[in-house]
Amino acid sequence: MKKEIEIINEVIELYFEANPTLSIVPVKELMPALIAADVFRKDEKKGKPIRDVLRKLDKTEELHLIPTAHGEEKELGTHWYFVKPGTPKPETAYKQQAPSVKRLEAEQLRLLSDETYIIDLCDTVLQKKAQRQKRFPFLLGDYHKDGRTRTQLPVEAYYASLNLVIEYTNREPDTDSDFDEKPKKKTASGVSRDEQRRIYDSRRAEVLPKHGIQLVWISYESFKLDGSNCLVRNAEKDLKTIETLLKTEGVEMPD
Repeated sequence: MKKEIEIINEVIELYFEANPTLSIVPVKELMPALIAADVFRKDEKKGKPIRDVLRKLDKTEELHLIPTAHGEEKELGTHWYFVKPGTPKPETAYKQQAPSVKRLEAEQLRLLSDETYIIDLCDTVLQKKAQRQKRFPFLLGDYHKDGRTRTQLPVEAYYASLNLVIEYTNREPDTDSDFDEKPKKKTASGVSRDEQRRIYDSRRAEVLPKHGIQLVWISYESFKLDGSNCLVRNAEKDLKTIETLLKTEGVEMPD
C-alpha cells in the first residue's frame, strides 16, 4: 500500500500542475489517471476504488498519508475530494477558491524568478522536464504546534528518471542584528526564517541521499550578477555553466 500511496500523491500533484486554475476536485475525476498509473485496474461506481482507499486510511487514522484528501460527511456517506496543496479547505465541497490578487502576483513573480530561469535551463541541458516543488513522504519539516503533524518539504526540481534533485540557492546570510528596529518573525520552531531555511537545506542534504536521490546545489555565485545579486541573464553562457556544473557532480548527461 505504501508504494500505491506514493503514486497516488504523484498523480494528484501532476493533475493540479496540469490544471492550475483548479483548487479542488472530486476524487472520481482522477480515476483515469490513477488507472493509467496502474494504481487500479478499472473504475467502479464512479471512483469507488479510490474512495475505498481513503475510507481505509481514515479508519486507521492514516489519512494524513494523502494530505490533499478531504472528506465531507453527508447523510448518504462521505463526499471525498482532493484540495490543491497550499489552498485552504473550502467551506463548501467542490467550490473552487478564486485565487487572490496577492497570490496571482506571487505566482507571476515566481515564474519570472532566477530560480525558475535556472531550472528551465537545467531542463534544457538534461533534455528532461523536472517536477517542480516535488514533495517526498520521507522529507519532512519540523513538527507543527500540535506536536503531531509535519509538512512534507518541497524540492525545487526532481528528475525521476535520474533520481536527481536540483536546488538553486540565492540566499544571503541572515543579517538580523541588535540594531534592527523590529525583531524578525520566528517560525513555529522558534528560529528566524533564514535559520529555518538553513535547517531545511541541511535536512535535504542529509535525507535525500539516504533514499538514493542525488542532490546538486547550483549557487547564484556561479553566474554573472548585477548590483542586487540578481542574474545578468545570458542563456548561452548560463547553459554552458550549468552543463559544466552538472558534469562535475557526475550527473548523467543526454547523448
